[in-house]
Amino acid sequence: MTTAAESSEQQLGGDSGWGGKRAGAGRRPRDADRWIRARGLSPATAAELLERADERRIWYRLLHSDDEGIVLRAITYLTDRRDGRPAQQINVMGAVAHITPQEVERARVVIRELMPDCQLILPTTPSDIER
Repeated sequence: MTTAAESSEQQLGGDSGWGGKRAGAGRRPRDADRWIRARGLSPATAAELLERADERRIWYRLLHSDDEGIVLRAITYLTDRRDGRPAQQINVMGAVAHITPQEVERARVVIRELMPDCQLILPTTPSDIER
């Protein structure tokens, strides 16, 4: 008969097949360079591929495709290259700032201390801010 300590040692041991790293487990390596070299090919750069391709014919084919999605993506890509990507819109209206009148007065005091010669026109009431 085995004790509890002996049975836990047997479970943790490498013989049972439980836990730990096992041969052949996990994702397969996806080393593209090794795959290409194994087949006797040399990796081609984008420049090498593009100098052999007729780019105008490819773009013509994409822009005249029957699939409207391909045409849209091609046009979008080309206009982004020509005009630059549009500026990203940021919504700041969701942020709400709660400022008390005491905080506003403290800010005015600090501004007057830092810039005593400057004639700032600071709003005194909420209606002044709206103007």
